[in-house]
Amino acid sequence: MSNVVRGLAAGAALAVAAALGMGLTSAAYAEGAIAIGASGDFAKDGFAFGASINKSSADEAGAAALATCKKYEGAPKMAAICQVVFQFSHECYALSFDPDPGTPGVGWAIAGDKETAEDRATKNCQVTAGASRRQFCKVNQSFCDDN
Repeated sequence: MSNVVRGLAAGAALAVAAALGMGLTSAAYAEGAIAIGASGDFAKDGFAFGASINKSSADEAGAAALATCKKYEGAPKMAAICQVVFQFSHECYALSFDPDPGTPGVGWAIAGDKETAEDRATKNCQVTAGASRRQFCKVNQSFCDDN
């Protein structure tokens, strides 16, 4: 191996070691959170939702989710009462709801993979939607932390 190649290899190894030591790998950025603002009467009051993924700490994830939730304009009274309700690491979340205003169907979930999170969120929505609105529950968003 030439001295140039050895030098490049040593430099790359040092850069990787430094990144690991400083916590700069993508695995370090895998904290997430969900914040919800809700009275419990989704049909009457609506809800506010905020989520975050790939943050460097649970505190940062919670703060980002809460900030997003509090900015939700569709239900300002619910946005005012947002709270962080779930924190997760290296997982996926999904939000499912009935898109018609004034309907009660809302569900969210966290799981080890996106498909399971979406399935659980939809089932949770169907429970709150009632028999006449179950079929209208749709996944609105789903994302995963770096795994």
